[in-house]
Amino acid sequence: MKVLRVTLALGLLAGLLAQAAFVLSGPVHASCGPGPGYYVASLKADIDPGSADFLSSAVSNAKAACEGNMVFVLQTNGGDGGSMESMIGTISDYRSWGGTFITLVAPPGGFAFSAGSYIAQASNRIYMAHGTTIGSATPIVSGIPTGEENSTLRKDISAFASYMQTLTESNGRNYSATRLMVTQGVSYTDLEAVRYHVVDGSVNSTSLEGALQELGVPASTPIDTPGVRSTVISVLSDPNVSGLLFLIGVFAILADIYHPTLVLTVVGGVLIALALFGLGAFGASPLAVLLMIIGAAFIFLEVKTQHGVSAVIGVIIFIVGFLLVFQFPPSSPSNPSLPPVNFTGVPVISYALLTALGVGIVVASLYLRSIREGLMKRPKVNDPSQAVGKVGRMETDFVPGGKGVATVGAEQWTVTSVQELKKGDAVKVKEVKGLELVVEKQN
Repeated sequence: MKVLRVTLALGLLAGLLAQAAFVLSGPVHASCGPGPGYYVASLKADIDPGSADFLSSAVSNAKAACEGNMVFVLQTNGGDGGSMESMIGTISDYRSWGGTFITLVAPPGGFAFSAGSYIAQASNRIYMAHGTTIGSATPIVSGIPTGEENSTLRKDISAFASYMQTLTESNGRNYSATRLMVTQGVSYTDLEAVRYHVVDGSVNSTSLEGALQELGVPASTPIDTPGVRSTVISVLSDPNVSGLLFLIGVFAILADIYHPTLVLTVVGGVLIALALFGLGAFGASPLAVLLMIIGAAFIFLEVKTQHGVSAVIGVIIFIVGFLLVFQFPPSSPSNPSLPPVNFTGVPVISYALLTALGVGIVVASLYLRSIREGLMKRPKVNDPSQAVGKVGRMETDFVPGGKGVATVGAEQWTVTSVQELKKGDAVKVKEVKGLELVVEKQN
C-alpha cells in the first residue's frame, strides 16, 4: 500500500507539472515583420474556448513564420459570445501586426452561422465557396429578469447589431445587409452575399485545395487543424461534459468512502479538477460553480445522514448551479460594453443527462447505504462472542490453571476451565474472556 501511495503521489505531481506547463506555455512571438507567404488554418467546429485557443495558436505560428497572409477556413454553427470576442481580438492582433486576415467559408455545403458571421466580418476579406451560407446572427440572451424580456432583448439585439455594423463598415462592406443578419436572423447564400457585398467574393472550385489556390495560396502550403490541446479544451469547456465529470467524480469519491481503495478517490479528485478547469474555460459564473460545490457537499453528507434526503437536496442544488452556467454567460473579454450572451441555448441533452445522472446518484447512494447496513449486520469473521453456547471437542488435555485447545465449529480456540478435561472430551462454551473461551465438560 505504501508503494501504491508513493506511485500515486508521483503520478499526481507529474500531472500537476504537466498542467502547469500546459497553462503557462504562451504563444511564440514573432521576431520579424509580415512577409508575402500564406498560413492556412481550418476550423470545423462550434465557437468555444478550444476554437479560440486554436486560432490564437495558429496566428502565433503565422507571425512566428513571418507569414503576412492568413487564410482561415471556417465552418461553424456558432457558439458562445466570449469565445467569439476572443477570436475577433486575435484577428485584430494579427491585423495590427500588419498581416492580412482572410476568412474562407468552405467547402461547398459549409456555413458560417451566428458567432461565425461576426468572426468573418472582422476579417480583411471574406470569400465563400459556391453552395455555402453566412448569417443568422441573432444572439440568444439568457438571465433576463422577469418582466423585462422584451425591452432587454431589444437592447441586446440592438447592441450586437451595432457591433456587427462596426465590424462590417470598418472593412468596407455593406452594413445594412449584415445588420439584418442580427435583427432579423437573415442568412445569405454565396451568390446573395456577393450581390449585397456582405462578402468580398466567391470561389468556383468544389475542392478546398482548389479554392485556396484561387486565393493565391501555393499548392504545397500545409493546412493547420486543431491539435490535442485545443480539442481537450473544447471538450472540457462543454458544460455538459464538465457537469457530468463533476458528478461522476463526486460519485467515485462517495463509493470509495464505502469501499476504501484510494484509487477511486484519486480518480474522483482528478475528474472534479478537470470539470472545474472546463467550467473556468467556459467562463461559468462563481455563483454557478459555488452551487455545484455545495450540491456535492450535500451528496457527501449522505454518508452521515444515510436517509437519501441529503443526496436528493445535493443533486437539486447541483442542477440549479449547472443551469446557471448557461443563464449567466461571461461578459465579452475584449468588448465589455456588449451584454453577456451565448449564441446557443441550453440543449435538451443537458436536461436529459443531468436528470439521468442525478437520479443515478440518488439511487446509487441509497444502494451503497443498503450494502453498508448489510455488512454491519453480517457476523464478524472470528468473532469469539459467536461461539457462546456452541459445543466443541478438546484437542489437548487440560488441567485447571493452564490453557488448552479445543475445536469449536470449524476453528480452534484457546480455552480455559475450572474442570480437568481430557483430549476428545465434548465441551460447551460458557463465556468469552478476551480471545479465550471458557468451557465446561458436556455430559
